[in-house]
Amino acid sequence: MPTVEQMQAAVQAYVRALNESDLEAIVALYAEDAVVEDPVGSEPRRGLAEIRRFYAGSVALKLEVALEGEVRVAGCEAAFAFSVSFVHEGRATTIRPIDLFRFDAAGKVVSMRAFFGAGNIEAA
Repeated sequence: MPTVEQMQAAVQAYVRALNESDLEAIVALYAEDAVVEDPVGSEPRRGLAEIRRFYAGSVALKLEVALEGEVRVAGCEAAFAFSVSFVHEGRATTIRPIDLFRFDAAGKVVSMRAFFGAGNIEAA
């Protein structure tokens, strides 16, 4: 099982990679057979090819990402609240999700679920 420090470091690396639009660094956090459900209730993206396509669209927006509180770790999972701000088609938007990462024994993310809804999205 990964350590608390490894899981916290992975979350920090995720935030940093999103801010830097570093698609390769984001994908490198995931296991080969990982699943991303963003937002929860949407069609899951399975495997690195689908995950890469999903994040390619995200990083094309030039995101501003910041943690909002501490990373919470229990067992092999980490949960964290954060904000994601971007401008799309001239409209500024901020989303405030809570993500849940589940890790494998090697410290790779095997599952990411993003919890947010209309009440967590602010348009300027």
